Amino acid sequence: MNTRKIKRIINTLVALLLLLLLSLLLISFINKPEIKDIRFTNLDKIKNSNIEAQNAEVTNINKAEFDYIIVGYRFGEANSSVILKKGSKEFVLYEGDILENTYELVSVSPDEIVLSASGKLYKLENKVGK
Repeated sequence: MNTRKIKRIINTLVALLLLLLLSLLLISFINKPEIKDIRFTNLDKIKNSNIEAQNAEVTNINKAEFDYIIVGYRFGEANSSVILKKGSKEFVLYEGDILENTYELVSVSPDEIVLSASGKLYKLENKVGK
């Protein structure tokens, strides 16, 4: 074979590889991921509610007032949650979530669950798994 033919074959292969890589680069720019801006807006509200919760008086909820049943809970340093059931509806609440515009979940522990409503703290005994 002639050296010119070998050079042309190599140059053709390099050119095809270059076109393939450029097309892959173009496709990656077209299919780029959509990055959404996440804003945490209620940080001041969370800080203020924790300060108010520490100063509020804790009372026990009567069963007549609170007809939710504790189905399960997850306790930890972060992202503690509780599962409550009322009739056929189940509610998953994380700390800071509000239950049906009335009760806000303040804290979860293996022994008790603390909710707040109208500036008062309410304590539920946690009997799940006992």
